[in-house]
Amino acid sequence: MKKHLLGVILILLGNICCINRVFPANRQSVTDMDTVFLQQMYDSVVRHVEYADRLTYTKHFLDEARKRQNAHYEATALFLLVRYYYSSEIDSMVYYMQQAIPLLYEQNRLEEMFRMKAWYAYVLVRAKSNKEALDSINSLKRLSVELDYPDGADMANQALADYYLSNNLDKEGLALYEEVLAGMVMRNAPLVKRVNIIRQLLNKSSDMNKKLEYLNMLKGYLDQCDAEGIEQLDDENPIYALKYIMNRSYAQAYISLGQYDMALTHIQRAEAIFKKYKMGNRVLEVKTLYAHFYKHTGDYDKAIALYDELYEHYKQANFMSSCIDLLANKAGLLMEAKRYQDAAVTYRQYALLNDSLSSTKYYKELADMRTQHNVDKLELANKQMEMEALKGRTQLLYLWIGVGALVLLCCLLIFLVHLHRRHGAQLKKAKEKAEESDQLKSAFLANMNHEIRTPLNAIVGFSQVLIDEEDPEMRRQFAGIIQNNNDLLQRLISDVLDISKIESNTISLSYEEHDLPALMDEIYNVIHMRMPEGVELQLAECPPCVLYTDRNRLTQVLTNLLTNAIKHTEEGYIRFGYDLTDSEVCFFVQDTGEGIPQEQLDHIFSRFVQLDDWSKGVGLGLAICKGLLEKMGGTISVTSKVGEGSVFYVKLQRR
Repeated sequence: MKKHLLGVILILLGNICCINRVFPANRQSVTDMDTVFLQQMYDSVVRHVEYADRLTYTKHFLDEARKRQNAHYEATALFLLVRYYYSSEIDSMVYYMQQAIPLLYEQNRLEEMFRMKAWYAYVLVRAKSNKEALDSINSLKRLSVELDYPDGADMANQALADYYLSNNLDKEGLALYEEVLAGMVMRNAPLVKRVNIIRQLLNKSSDMNKKLEYLNMLKGYLDQCDAEGIEQLDDENPIYALKYIMNRSYAQAYISLGQYDMALTHIQRAEAIFKKYKMGNRVLEVKTLYAHFYKHTGDYDKAIALYDELYEHYKQANFMSSCIDLLANKAGLLMEAKRYQDAAVTYRQYALLNDSLSSTKYYKELADMRTQHNVDKLELANKQMEMEALKGRTQLLYLWIGVGALVLLCCLLIFLVHLHRRHGAQLKKAKEKAEESDQLKSAFLANMNHEIRTPLNAIVGFSQVLIDEEDPEMRRQFAGIIQNNNDLLQRLISDVLDISKIESNTISLSYEEHDLPALMDEIYNVIHMRMPEGVELQLAECPPCVLYTDRNRLTQVLTNLLTNAIKHTEEGYIRFGYDLTDSEVCFFVQDTGEGIPQEQLDHIFSRFVQLDDWSKGVGLGLAICKGLLEKMGGTISVTSKVGEGSVFYVKLQRR
């Protein structure tokens, strides 16, 4: 009746939500109704549905969560299914785990995710899959470190403790459980976690004094809950249920220690709790406790009566192994009570049931073996088919390998042809470059020959005339001509030496701090004396600046640019100066000369380059400027228009 009533309630709630989805006032209200409905379903599954019906209702809960596209409750339903199958079907548990873990991870619900992974480790331990169990535990520890989740490490250590106990390492297992509990107490972990560890210790320990120590700790926690008005630690742990477990465990411990008065007190307290809170699933435990108590206190009649009652219940539930244990205990009690005839009858009943169960087990094992034999035959046939299929796939693979090798060979040939052509193009380009370089060098040598001969001839010629000339004025003019040609010859040789040092990376720089406005004034004064008629030299306003640089090389660069501007400017002006930015000094030299053709802009800074064949010089000035600036960490660039003039820009970093 209770199940049917709950089913009707769930159907009515579902219909209400369907109506709200068809005629929603707005989407938000529909979502709220869905959430309320799913929460009510969850409460029903956890708190009200009997265990036998829990699987059906949980799957229905999962379907409803998916229908409403509610990822939170979908993950919750999957978690409940994993918990349900944890103690029964490993394959179903793993199936739902694989669906639940990604959802829980996305929602940052680490507690539930780690609990499921720990359950899986427990299952592997029970199955004696020791290697897989250890791998799972170590993986859980690594994940807890990666996600910085200490509770995950505790769960991994609990699984490891269970592994120790399963492999008869009781001392190590219990010590690890106690270590986990101490860590939880130290960091004040949630009370429910500490209580669960104590329950594990109570179940695993065989030392009654230790059990009493754990029970006293549990009692302290439950007294704390009473003082703070806490009635439930979580959905699975109401305080009254924990008190029942505590009193039941106290009773078992005191019976084993022979303290029967204390044992009876705790049995009665446990019975009062299960009656008050209608814990129907605990009635058999209480009766078993009383039977155990009467057996040890010598009240055999009451113990035997309880064994008979428990036997009938387990027989109706078809729990035959429990029935066998009860019959064996009852027969032992009858012997102690000296009721030998009844004991013989009970032993005979025990033997028949045990033989029957053994026969059933034998025939079941025989049927399982026959089934396994048939499965093995099918697997053998499948493997033979797989071998045939593999043979065919192997032949096809060899064919594709051959085709692939042929394609690869063709690609290799095409690549080699491409390399050959590219290499030929590179050789041709290198040859053309070498020829161009040779032509430039030849032009340079011819130019140098001409440029050096001109001042040398002037020096030699005017030196001879100077000897024969007696007029002092003429001698001064001849001496001035000789001096000018001597300076020109020195500049030519100096340029050749500079370009040689730049290319061999042997040029040295001497850095100091210099006042730029003063330096620019000096350059202005030097260049002003060289200005031809009709051309005005202008120095832009120079803002205050101290630059850490090589003074001589900077002067050389700016002087070269100004000299170059003089050579190509017949009228107008030549203007130079600098601008400041946060990180750079930007020098400029502007002229109104003939300008540079666009096609020449890309390579005017190369060696031996001249705009025309009748230009003075050997084409090294701009190349020297570029080389010096690269050594100084600067740059040089130019903008120009034919017939309008050019502007050269030099940029240096400010320290």
